[in-house]
Amino acid sequence: MKLSFWQMKRIFWIAAIATVIVLIGPVGGAYYYYRAHTVRPLSDAWPQIVWRGQIYLKKALGGIPQLTWTELLRMTADEHGFGLNHAIAWGQSADAAVVSPYESREDREAGGHLFREHCAKCHGQDGRGAFGPSLVRLGYKNGDSELALYRVLTDGIARTPMLPTNLSFAERWRVVSYLRTLQFHSGNNDDEASSLNIHVTSEQIKKTSDNPGEWLSYSGSLSGWRYSSLSEITPANVSRLRLRWVHQFTFSEPKFESTPLVVNDTIFITEPPATVVALDAKTGEVIWEYARPIPVDLPIETGRVNRGLAILDNSLFFGCLDGYLIAIDANTGKVKWQTRVARSSDGYSLTGAPLVVNHSVVIGIAGGDHGARGFLAAYDVTTGQQQWKFDTIPGPGEAGHETWLSEAWKTGGGGTWVTGSYDPSLDLIYWGVGNPTPAFAGEGRPGDNLFTDSVVALHASSGKLAWHFQFTPHDEHDWDSTQTPILADLLIDGLERKVICWPNRNGFYYVLDRVTGQFLLGTPFVEINWAQGLSSRGRPIPADASAVTEGGRITKPGEGGVNWEPAAFNPALSLIFVNAIEGQSVFTKSVAGGVTHVEGGFYTGSGSTTLGPVTQVVRALDAATGAKRWESPLPATTARGGMLATAGGLAFATSGGSLFALDAATGKELWSVGLGGDTRAPPISFTTEGRQVIAALAGRAMFLFGL
Repeated sequence: MKLSFWQMKRIFWIAAIATVIVLIGPVGGAYYYYRAHTVRPLSDAWPQIVWRGQIYLKKALGGIPQLTWTELLRMTADEHGFGLNHAIAWGQSADAAVVSPYESREDREAGGHLFREHCAKCHGQDGRGAFGPSLVRLGYKNGDSELALYRVLTDGIARTPMLPTNLSFAERWRVVSYLRTLQFHSGNNDDEASSLNIHVTSEQIKKTSDNPGEWLSYSGSLSGWRYSSLSEITPANVSRLRLRWVHQFTFSEPKFESTPLVVNDTIFITEPPATVVALDAKTGEVIWEYARPIPVDLPIETGRVNRGLAILDNSLFFGCLDGYLIAIDANTGKVKWQTRVARSSDGYSLTGAPLVVNHSVVIGIAGGDHGARGFLAAYDVTTGQQQWKFDTIPGPGEAGHETWLSEAWKTGGGGTWVTGSYDPSLDLIYWGVGNPTPAFAGEGRPGDNLFTDSVVALHASSGKLAWHFQFTPHDEHDWDSTQTPILADLLIDGLERKVICWPNRNGFYYVLDRVTGQFLLGTPFVEINWAQGLSSRGRPIPADASAVTEGGRITKPGEGGVNWEPAAFNPALSLIFVNAIEGQSVFTKSVAGGVTHVEGGFYTGSGSTTLGPVTQVVRALDAATGAKRWESPLPATTARGGMLATAGGLAFATSGGSLFALDAATGKELWSVGLGGDTRAPPISFTTEGRQVIAALAGRAMFLFGL
């Protein structure tokens, strides 16, 4: 068929336009990267060029409508691209990915000055509205993300007196940072919350035995015991436990892993993904609620969960999935301050409960399985200012860096996603560290890979390392050491020692000197075949089954002898109650050279397959020797929540949708009740109206039982 001149001309222009669109990506990416950065080798610069090119191509094809070309080019000229690189790597929306780099104290102060000069006349000094609309409320048409707030400043608000601002690009982002401060200080709405009278001192947290009717920290005490000294409920009367009330939460997430705090007949609890609720312990009725909006497509490692809070004075401390640590007034539910711990755009999230230590609030991170480099950080409880930070993957010049014999430390993992413990007499914080990445393929990260699969002891005042002990050097089985440490004073070889007791995911039970980190004892508490035993210093002696191959080997334990679910300690019986898992898996690794770190993706290098049945039991271990005293069967399920010990001679467990009460001395099951939903949180005990009660979570509800 013969084409006319006009048809040929049209085809030419279509081809020309298509070529320009295709070239916009790589050419524009290279130009804007090199314009903003010192010239460096192409091998280093290429990933930066590629994602910018992909962003520009996506924009040219009609994507990212929230940003103009000018705004997009300004953002990608920034070194981190406002997080837009993760919009490409993780398939995120621009609203989820964009994170302002204008977040320093100086930026917020400059934003406040700009706001007062240009905006306060119409919107009020507190931003809550005057002649113009409120700028601190939530629920704008475009959402509550930082980008949505930027668009409010840029475009104005239709059918209101607010017109687009004439501030520059950088000035608008500084005002956004300032408005975020006002927004979260104002709470979620303008209604006054019911007032309480909460005040918890540091001494109360350190000496929980003085007030056993409350539950003041994640583990009930700073020692990690999960032990209640209440004794009203006993083996003789536990069968008479009856339901006092049920509170049904409104969230839709599938996992509820939170440990509540209880103060002065008030229960404080987090519901996933990012809500804090105060309940009346007598009735289960809501007193106040704080809900933080977060983007739906954040890179989350372990699900949209939260495991709890910390408290000091009248402040609750809440780590949120978007990487912020938030202080909330326990009496009103209003936000006091917020500080960014880590960027979600770098793969981080906060899922664990913080730990209050003196005048600091300490928090760890999740995200290690994305290749995010783990750390712990401490913040001033009054101001939210960071006091110190400890990297669990040491960089060049830091102790332990020599155990990474490649550049793999940059994506080494080592998450700190479960709460640690603290010894006030030594002023030492003890915290477990997760697995290295890629989890199942270690060739690219030769060496022991400190401080993964370790416990680190840090000086509370400075965050400096006092000592460490590595349970599983160069782990290739995903055996996180993120369990909460149990601190006890025990007779070891006739001498009373300050020790740490640790049923580890690798299948060994350990006793360590908590002053020095000295290895005192290690013995299997589940069946293992990956190690022949431990050396005199506690280092594993590998067996053939420890090697991970492309074809795979049957290895015991499989997913681990325990997971994150907390154990409990009864000091009167000197027993540790642990939810032990007996099983085996085939662990495989990817073909050599085939493991690539993709930002936002899980960095595992293959995985494991469980073989045969998995047996779960509550196992009572002699704290000083690790010897098994008794065991009681539990349902084989992933819906397990952990343990509680009481002075009444009971051990409580949640598993398989039920709450169980066991005789602490014998393991005999004395009482159980089906709760009708997944049980992924440990039970706690406290008093209300002068009577001991047991609280358990299942599905999307809290249940309270008493005599």
